[in-house]
Amino acid sequence: MSIKQKLKDQEVKGEIKFFLRVIGSILVALSGFILLIDKVTSSIKLDNNFGYSDTETFLWVLGQTLSPLLILLASLFKPFRTSYLIPIYIYSIQLYWVFKPNVRFDNVYLQAYAVGSCVFFLLLLLFIYWVNSLKLKREKEEEFFQFEVRNTIELLKKEVLSKSE
Repeated sequence: MSIKQKLKDQEVKGEIKFFLRVIGSILVALSGFILLIDKVTSSIKLDNNFGYSDTETFLWVLGQTLSPLLILLASLFKPFRTSYLIPIYIYSIQLYWVFKPNVRFDNVYLQAYAVGSCVFFLLLLLFIYWVNSLKLKREKEEEFFQFEVRNTIELLKKEVLSKSE
């Protein structure tokens, strides 16, 4: 196989990886939008609500159940990390609605809360990344120190052995 062919194969693999990441990101976004299915389909009434008092409650529970499963499925495609902000944003709104169900979607405070939750989540991720990088740096420094100690001990052994002979 020629170098040109190998480069072309790598390029195709890169394009496929990118395409799969885009599909994963779309699935993550869809998992967020599923959470709003009860709001979008409020005019639909089903004959069988599977024991729930109304169709809206049934669809809400169904959306709450399917959303995490869809996120898990999407994670297999290694989606772009920023796509996770969509379900986080909508989950934040859902949590707000748990305590204040009469608030409308276009409420300024609701949107500020949801955006703030996303910013907090991003800051939390950055903090975890920073702590992890400090940990890795410390481990590398310890590894280097141990390497230096071993080398110094070996040199001292050689020096002591050469003097004793």
